[in-house]
Parts: sequence; structure tokens; C-alpha cells
Amino acid sequence: AFGYDLALVGGLLPTLATTLALDGVEKGFVVSAAKGGAVIGAFVGAAAMRCFGRVRSAAVLSACTLPFGSLMCALSADASQVGLAFGRAVVGVGVGALAVIVPAYCGEIADDLNRGRVVACYELSVCMGMILANVSTWFEPSETYKLVLGSPLVIGFWCVVGFMTCPESPRWCVRAGDSERAKESLRALEEPGSNIETLVSTIENEEQRATSSSERNVSFWQALVDTTHGGWREAMNGEERRAVNLILCLAWFNQMSASTSIINYSSRILNEISTTTTTTTTSGIAMENMYSGLIVAFKTLGVLISIHLVDSFGRRPLLLYGNAFSAFGLSIAGLGFGMTSLPLTLVGLCTFIFAFSCSSASVFWVLVSEFFSMRVKSAAAALVTATLFFAGFISDLIFAPMLNAFHAGTFAFNALWCVAATIFVYFYIPETRRKTFRDIQRVLRNGDVDDEDFAPVYQSVNGSRGIEFANIRTHTITDEDSTPAQSHRVQNAIINE
Repeated sequence: AFGYDLALVGGLLPTLATTLALDGVEKGFVVSAAKGGAVIGAFVGAAAMRCFGRVRSAAVLSACTLPFGSLMCALSADASQVGLAFGRAVVGVGVGALAVIVPAYCGEIADDLNRGRVVACYELSVCMGMILANVSTWFEPSETYKLVLGSPLVIGFWCVVGFMTCPESPRWCVRAGDSERAKESLRALEEPGSNIETLVSTIENEEQRATSSSERNVSFWQALVDTTHGGWREAMNGEERRAVNLILCLAWFNQMSASTSIINYSSRILNEISTTTTTTTTSGIAMENMYSGLIVAFKTLGVLISIHLVDSFGRRPLLLYGNAFSAFGLSIAGLGFGMTSLPLTLVGLCTFIFAFSCSSASVFWVLVSEFFSMRVKSAAAALVTATLFFAGFISDLIFAPMLNAFHAGTFAFNALWCVAATIFVYFYIPETRRKTFRDIQRVLRNGDVDDEDFAPVYQSVNGSRGIEFANIRTHTITDEDSTPAQSHRVQNAIINE
């Protein structure tokens, strides 16, 4: 849903700008409205998943927001920019909620060895939505824009169907006091022959230490208040403030590099520097949207590579190299835009989005799923996701006016954010691959960082402490009483005190 809505408005923006007579600021207002709604949705989603579970919350919030918001967009497309923006904001509430719930759910059902790949698949689903939306804007967008704006209604229906077929998070079931449902979920997730009773017992012991009974039984409104204030309290003076503040910084770097703004405004960028007098062929195909489709294709390729590398190459090196090459891509795009060269600009944008998607696009959500204990996960994830969308709101809002005022300098501005992100990751972000949640959070909470935690590439496998992790896993996996999946799940269940 997120990716579909993101690419949808980008492909229709030239048509909407003509229909509603939008200037640069008004374009930014319409485009950024979804991110504004997502800020609210992040807190709503975190409170809902705490009270009602991951699967049910995702299904209900999708059903309540995506259809209503998409219908408002379709009905307002040729009448009111305010109505259009409000409809996008409603869709954004659902998008923000899902952005909190889905990565948390993926992190809780995955084992340590594959957690990065599983969580990174969230970003892959975003790309699939972008591809579908981009193709829908190729043909006669000036004639079909109302139908296309209403199409998230169908996407929302299939989101609800998909969520309802998923097993609930076993860890949430245990926290809710429903051990039988936790066993059912584990049977659906584990390999046949796994010792379900042992797994549930392990999770129950950890949850009893991590959560008081008063934290388990709260109303939605109390959870919403706790979520809204809890993240800020944790960021200011909580035990996990270091983890929260690191992810908050990554959220700003993620969006201020114009990662989503490039997708939203790619049709406008390419249309502006096109050497032809028209960007629509005689067959009615919008060529600038097809070019944007190439950018989306490179994004998808980057995410696929990230899924392959995140658990082998590591989170930290992907962030380092990805941000550096993102800055390079934006520099090329700025040079091409200044020279009014369509091929050079397109190469630069594709390079940027590929590098970004190999790194920050997926790795950010992986780190969000790993950095926080169950005690603060709802509040902290809500805060950092809301911050991500707020930064995206600012980026989308200012991108069009900046492009009008500073032309190619806009790309230089965003490239500087990528350079700053590279420096920040080098000094502050530890490697987390193949480590248990408890070890990751111990490093972040206590500042217990050694050279291995900051190893740029493969030192964490070849170093002494990396070998210690490998030996622990080998011993556990070959235990006669455990299957491999069960052993991984038990380690994944060891979160924190």
C-alpha cells in the first residue's frame, strides 16, 4: 500500500498540476499530505498492535483507511486540492500504521540467521506496489487519473485478505496471556517436529521478566497515550535512549536524502529537461512515467540485492557504501539536470535509487526491528517511524520549491545529507548481523562496544568474538533435542531482562 500510493501520485502529478492549477508549493502540499497522515498513523498502529495484536491491527487499519482515503482522492481530483490532500492524508494514516506493525511482526517471527532478509522483504513489498502503480500511470494519465486514484481501494481489500491469513506473533500471544494461540502460531511457523512446548515456555519466561502485568492489560486509549509519550521519555532519559536516538538520526538521514521525493517528482524532473516538445506518444503512453518506471526497477533490484547481502555482508557496510554511492548518484543527477541532459540525469537518478535501496531503504527497517526490547518496542518504533514520515513530509514539501529556486543545487543539498549519513554510520552504528536481540541491545544500552561491533566488512566472522557466536550456534543446532528451526527460535526469543 505504501509503495503503491508513493508511485501513484508521482506518475499523476503533471496531470493533477494542470487540472488543479498547482504551483510548486501546492504540489508539495499534495504530495507530502500522505507523509503527514503517516505521522499520526505510526502512533495509532503502535498502540493498536500492543492491544489487539499485529495481524488484526494491520487488517482493521487497512480496511478503515485505504478505501476511504482513495475514494476521497478520486472524487476530489478535479475539484479541490484540499480534498485531494485530505484523502491522501487518510491513506497515509494506514500507511504509517502498517510501517510500524509489519516490520515488528516480521522481526518477531524470524530466526536470528534470517531476520534481516525477512524484515527487508517489507521494503521489497513497497517496490512491488511502486511497480504496479507506475504501470497504471503509463497509459493516458490525463484521461484515467480518477480511476487510478481510486485504485488503492482494491489494494486495501487484498491487504486485509492477506493479513487475515497470517498467524499472529507468538510473542504477542504470550504477552496477551493466550498460550494456546501462541502454540498454534508456532506450529504454523516452525518446521514439523519442533518442540512447541519448549518454545512457548522460553517466550513466557522472557516475557515475565520483560513486562509487568500492568503493562500487559491496557486499553487502546491508554496504549495510545503511553505510545505517544513513551518514545520521547525513552529518547530523553530511558535505558534505551541511545538506541532510540541513533534510529531517530538514521530516520532523518533516510528521508532528507530525497529518497522518496525522487520517486514522487521523477516524472516532473524528467519532463522538465526533456528535449522533445511532448512527453506523450501518439499511442497515449506517458514517456516520463515509463522513464520513472526504470527508476523504480532499479529500486527493486537494489532491494533484492540488499535482501541477499544483509545477513551475510552485514548491516553496517551496506549503510556505509550505500550512502556514499547515493551521494555520487545525486551528484551525477544534479550535473545532468544542470546540463539539461535527460540520459545523464536518468543515469544519476537510477544510480542514487539503486545505491539507496541496497542500503538504507531496507536496513533501516531491519535495525528498527532489532534495536529495541519488547519493553519499549511499541513506543520507540512509533516515534522513529513517525519521525521518518515527518522528515519525508518536510522533504516532499520543500523539494518542488527548491527545484524551482535552486535548480541543480537541490541535488547537491540532498547529496550532502548522504555524505553526513556515511560519516554518522561510520562512527556510531554497530554491526548487528547474526547476533541475538539481547546482545544487540546490551551493546546499545551499556555502550559496551568493541572493535568487532564496528567491523566494516567480515571481521565479525573472522574475529575471536565472531567465532564465539558461530560456535554457540553450531553447538545449539546440533543439539540432539532440537531441530535447527527450534534452536534459532529459542535464541531469537532471548530478548532482554
